Amino acid sequence: MRTNLAWRWRSRSLGHHLALVWDRRVVKPVLLIRGDNNESDEVALSKLGIPAIIDPYLEINVASDHSGGLHLLELLESADAPLWLIATSVNSLKFWGSIVGQDRLRKAIAVQKHVQFAAVGETTAEALREYGAGNVLIPKEATAKSLADELVAAFPVGHALIPGGNLAMRTLPTTLTSAGWEVSTAVVYITSRVEEEPKSAQMVRENQVGAILFRSPSAVRALTHFVSQPSVPLVCAGVTTAEAVEQQGLTVAALSPSPSAEVVASTIYSLLS
Repeated sequence: MRTNLAWRWRSRSLGHHLALVWDRRVVKPVLLIRGDNNESDEVALSKLGIPAIIDPYLEINVASDHSGGLHLLELLESADAPLWLIATSVNSLKFWGSIVGQDRLRKAIAVQKHVQFAAVGETTAEALREYGAGNVLIPKEATAKSLADELVAAFPVGHALIPGGNLAMRTLPTTLTSAGWEVSTAVVYITSRVEEEPKSAQMVRENQVGAILFRSPSAVRALTHFVSQPSVPLVCAGVTTAEAVEQQGLTVAALSPSPSAEVVASTIYSLLS
């Protein structure tokens, strides 16, 4: 019988719980390393009886320069022609709201009749809906390239507002611009590698984790900065992230068909079974 339990082990703790007994086999914990929002993955894994360790290798902070975020909001509030607000991550909305005011952003999204909405994936789309967005276009494949291609195919011209982070890939705005769209972008949050080596890095070197979950290329680079050649299974929540793993000369053990926490957990379950 599988035990429905997950351990949390943050870098500030020296936790000694390393595995569960799962059908008479030792199940090592899955390492979750992104800068925030690891809890949804932890819960989804726990429901499948898989332990998890949360130990961020990245830190995410609001951008110090607020001018870009403020300018995007002004464009949104004053729109008198069709406009697209495109969200590429939950953080893009959260930190944009931190800059301009959450209530002001919600009001602008909820009342603006000239704006249409798009998101890279369902989780981000749900965040847009929580801000008051109505219908949200989601691509068949949860990637920026897929979203850009679908937008260009359906709408020959348009104006897009895209808040994002300092490490955001240029695929989406470049594709839209090349197709004749007007694109306004702004950096609203900064992602950087943690300065001090996370305590779980030694666990990776000693193969004390069952797998590492990557949700972004920046997470891949952060992990390999501290452990250049991890020998534990590497799981990716998206194609772009998988490509980043391969660029480091490493092998992807499993690629989730969807970035949702439940599907990712199921992918890991299949890998470890």
